[in-house]
Amino acid sequence: MPIIQRPYVPPEDQVPQEETYHNPGDTQTNGEHSGEPITFYCDSMHIFSSLYSAVLFFGEQMEEREPILRARVKVSPQMLKAIALLASKHVKEYEEAVGPITLPDQVYAAWELGEQE
Repeated sequence: MPIIQRPYVPPEDQVPQEETYHNPGDTQTNGEHSGEPITFYCDSMHIFSSLYSAVLFFGEQMEEREPILRARVKVSPQMLKAIALLASKHVKEYEEAVGPITLPDQVYAAWELGEQE
């Protein structure tokens, strides 16, 4: 079975509201906020951006169903650029230490990134 990388895309590319979340908040405690950060696995993401903000959606692929939204992070355009620069730095350092990271062509196609380098 081929691996299919589908980015998480909110329905009709709309920013979901808190009441529509499948897994809102800290699911590791019984509705009480422990103050501890939430840890989850992410293998799907989408970025929705506008003039004054960006929203990063992190999800988890599920067999035979749409990805489950695990987190939504709102940031400024400046923070989005800082995240991109810092992530690029870490990927470069990793590849220098361990070796190149390859992605399937379908990832580039799904996110309309053009040809891989």
